[in-house]
Amino acid sequence: MEIEYRNEDYKNKNIYKVGNVIEDDGAIYLVCQKTFSNKCTKYFLISLKTAIVSSEMYESLKELKLAVGNKNDTLVKAKLIVDYKLDGDAEDENLH
Repeated sequence: MEIEYRNEDYKNKNIYKVGNVIEDDGAIYLVCQKTFSNKCTKYFLISLKTAIVSSEMYESLKELKLAVGNKNDTLVKAKLIVDYKLDGDAEDENLH
């Protein structure tokens, strides 16, 4: 994971929106939502450093922010690169 840009101008603003990446004291989170079959939508965070989903889900983004947000949260532009070799991949990239 690489942080490309920290947007300090957004501190203490409404950065808790689905799809935003937020840094809090070195921890990086993705704001997510899940809509269940009963049409109920919940909001939660995924740690982009540990790939752990937060144990709590919240009824609204406002409730999520009140529960986990703080004044040091910063909106960031993050680049996530996943590079792994699958079974059957050629050993030599020149073979492709």
